[in-house]
Amino acid sequence: MENSKEKLSFSSVDYILFATMMLLSFLIGLYYGFFAKRKQNTTAEYLLGSKKLKVWPTAISLTATHISATTLLGVPAEMYKYGTQYWACAISGLVVTVSVCYVYLPVFHDIGAASCYEYLERRYNHQVRQIASCLYFIYVVILSPLLCYTPALAFSQVSGINLHYITPILVFVCVFYTTFGGIRAVVWTDTLQFSAMILAVCVVMVLGTKEVGGIKNVFTIANDGGRLIWFNIDPNPFLRSTFWMVSIGLTSMWISNVGITPECVQRFVAIPDIKDSQKVVWIFGIGHIFIKLFSVYNGLLIFAKYSLAKCDPIFDGVVKKYDQIFPYYVMDVGRKIPGLPGLFIVGALSAALSSMSSCLNSLSGTTYEDFIRPYFPNATEKQASTSMKIITFLIGCICFILVFVVEHLGGVFSIGIAFSGITSGTLLGLFTMGMVSRRFNTTGALWGSVISLVVVSFIMIGAQINIYKGNLQYESLPFNVEQCTQMLQQSNVTNSMMNSTIATKTHYCENENFNNESVHWIFRINYMYYSLIGTILVAVCGYPISILTGGVKDLDENLLAPMFRQKKKPDEKVPIEMKFIEYGDEIEKLKDKKYYD
Repeated sequence: MENSKEKLSFSSVDYILFATMMLLSFLIGLYYGFFAKRKQNTTAEYLLGSKKLKVWPTAISLTATHISATTLLGVPAEMYKYGTQYWACAISGLVVTVSVCYVYLPVFHDIGAASCYEYLERRYNHQVRQIASCLYFIYVVILSPLLCYTPALAFSQVSGINLHYITPILVFVCVFYTTFGGIRAVVWTDTLQFSAMILAVCVVMVLGTKEVGGIKNVFTIANDGGRLIWFNIDPNPFLRSTFWMVSIGLTSMWISNVGITPECVQRFVAIPDIKDSQKVVWIFGIGHIFIKLFSVYNGLLIFAKYSLAKCDPIFDGVVKKYDQIFPYYVMDVGRKIPGLPGLFIVGALSAALSSMSSCLNSLSGTTYEDFIRPYFPNATEKQASTSMKIITFLIGCICFILVFVVEHLGGVFSIGIAFSGITSGTLLGLFTMGMVSRRFNTTGALWGSVISLVVVSFIMIGAQINIYKGNLQYESLPFNVEQCTQMLQQSNVTNSMMNSTIATKTHYCENENFNNESVHWIFRINYMYYSLIGTILVAVCGYPISILTGGVKDLDENLLAPMFRQKKKPDEKVPIEMKFIEYGDEIEKLKDKKYYD
């Protein structure tokens, strides 16, 4: 076996690939911001691309947005430590795709709003809309630093450059092309970055599989090492991962993140035809599932390689955190292929940039529409566009500062899901109850959302505090460290020290004295359930309050999902303002027409 402590480093080709991707992303933003025929000087163009986006670029952009560096790096690390139960995300993906296509998407297309939170104002009131916008602001500001930190950590692992030097470059490029290029720049940079991402993942999979002797060997080694976990149906909510946690818990979070978030709805309504929008969702859904499963397989590849080498890189000390295990693996496998490590890192960086840029673009529009436009109703389109660009820049600066906080937290995979769960469950409850229940009213929505947000935040914050203090840990599956033991002996380590180290490792946990039972049960609830808990609390608390306060009268049928609408009478017409959004000159073309048949 080769010495696992051998120096693995970037080549000049790797640096060139990194610089090329940053430059191309920058140039796309430069083109759409300053040279394209359609300048980003109106809200309709900046947010919706004048509703003329195409199916495939939009679908690829959506896929790139939701395949973040957390997926590419965090999922393999999770599989390496805890096994393959996450494969059930494929089931979640199918449920999410069907739900978005036939429940949420038709409603948003009917109202045609650039901000999905306009639905909440029409269904409830302006106060509920502002609460939702605040939650989305919190979600993006918390998640974006994580998206930026993850690839910076990977780049730091393989290049040796301090991640604090890498982060400013990523944030600057992302904020630049998002600020000046608008949604068109975001969509086309996403398409470019997604191509790099997929190419990197596929090359690594092929080389890794070949090195360990084929797919059959990968699964044989994984099975022998206890990594193949298909259906752990234990209902215990305190375990690290079970079939129910992934297939049910993650489903609610993904529906929220895909079906009712501005960065997705913004793209859905930018496609003029609803059937084309549904095609976008299906392409995105299938692509999302496959990439998630690829990431699961990559975790097995890592385990197979270091099981054959009989040494876990973390135990051996060559890798500091499990979040860095996949970048190290890529460097190890591709050390003799110039450009492969660089290609992989470019893919991880691309995943981060695509996710972050989409969130920034959507958040700028949401912030302007919900908090600034009401106070400046007579602002020109150019002033509105300029305001959104300034908002994007300021949010980017905040996210950069918060990167220094994220690096002191736990694993990026669990952190990403936990943070998302704070807001996603509450928002999903508000939208879903509004679309499926005729009697769910504003009072119920307000109280339900407040209770949901307070309870889930309490659970998540308490859990993170205990994780930070080392009180809450999860026992990983076993690793083969036999060769590491030989290296320790060769390094003149005393027997007592070596035995102590190995004894600690047999617990497969960072702290051999950990005892989760000492932590209150509410903080031990698995992070995958946070979003589901939030959604249930909105419904369970809000619905009785709605009934007691009189329900809803004269509800517009367009605000309900299609299967919950009453059939329209043959001579009934829909007011035109329910069909079109007042952006730019679009409403002027229809000012003489009062109804839409």
